[in-house]
Amino acid sequence: MRIAILGYGVVGGGVHALLRDGSLGMTVGRVLDRRVLPELGPLRTAKIRDILEDRSIDAVVEAIGGLHPALDFVHAALCAGKHVVTSNKEMVSHAYAELTNLASAHGVQLRFSASVGGGIPWLHNLLRTARGDRIRALRGIVNGTTNYILDAMGGGADFGDALARAQALGFAEADPTADLEGLDAQRKCAISASLAFGGAVAPDRVPALGIAAIRKADIEAFAARGLACRLMACAGAVAAGVYAYVEPTLVDAGSLEAQVKTNHNCIFLTAEALGDAAFYGQGAGRFPTAQNVVQDLLDIRDGLPASVPGTAPIPVRNGAISHRYYIRTRLPLPEGLAREAWGEGVATNPMSVAEAHALASRIRAEDAGAFFAGMGGGKQP
Repeated sequence: MRIAILGYGVVGGGVHALLRDGSLGMTVGRVLDRRVLPELGPLRTAKIRDILEDRSIDAVVEAIGGLHPALDFVHAALCAGKHVVTSNKEMVSHAYAELTNLASAHGVQLRFSASVGGGIPWLHNLLRTARGDRIRALRGIVNGTTNYILDAMGGGADFGDALARAQALGFAEADPTADLEGLDAQRKCAISASLAFGGAVAPDRVPALGIAAIRKADIEAFAARGLACRLMACAGAVAAGVYAYVEPTLVDAGSLEAQVKTNHNCIFLTAEALGDAAFYGQGAGRFPTAQNVVQDLLDIRDGLPASVPGTAPIPVRNGAISHRYYIRTRLPLPEGLAREAWGEGVATNPMSVAEAHALASRIRAEDAGAFFAGMGGGKQP
């Protein structure tokens, strides 16, 4: 099987390195990149049509990232009858139904196992479970940047130092906004919920609270009560829809979630027959992510059909679930919401996730330094 790679960055370069010796029965026939890359010789092209019109190319690995031009190139590749494998969570979450249906219409496969969890075989096992079991809920630490920062702050670092260290180690981008505001986790939550519950959950229907405003005082207030903070993506089945959201979440300091250190990910699954399961490992990185991409390519090479659980829109109903929150803000809270003081913040009475995220939006419009954290541990009754 001949492969074309779009983008020769961290993931694209990793895929090329894993396939270079041909031992897996696949060869790289083309690499698309605008840069001049002498080490690639004639493999390199700057023109997507060189790949689309090459009948010897069976599958395309999209490793450009972002929405455009990646989405345009993937759309064209599927229409040209080429299988597509990608780790691009922004593109997949944005165009899940469109691309899945397009692949089916052209008799090719779209696979994206590495789009959530990097090298962790999370989506592969999620699909296998959904195929023969009823999934009730999923939750997890799916962003390595924020986990590194929260873990470092739990050890005494302040936010700025922890972020700078994450950037120096390559765990955080120069512009970490998508990580810190929960947008990266939001996209991964939408993809996971779509596969788990057999439809399309749009990322803009998944409300997200991030950790950009967290302070050392918040971490100290949590530690004094035997708690740690982790950014969690959560989704589950409710009547006539699903709940799905991302928020900083307080967990027991002795819990498995609290033991997820540095930039690692850990995702939890609950299903009726299976019960509880957890998937832990490197959530990003050149070779962990590249090997998950290669696993998708091997499935295509071996003729294994892709499991497509459904693409009809699924409504998000976050008013159906409730838990308590920690809130720190200089603005007054609605009467009767606060239950007890926690350092510079307060612990609230239970409120629905929909109410909490709406309140956070209103408060943060006037108090950008406000911080919210859920106290449900990421679990729902």
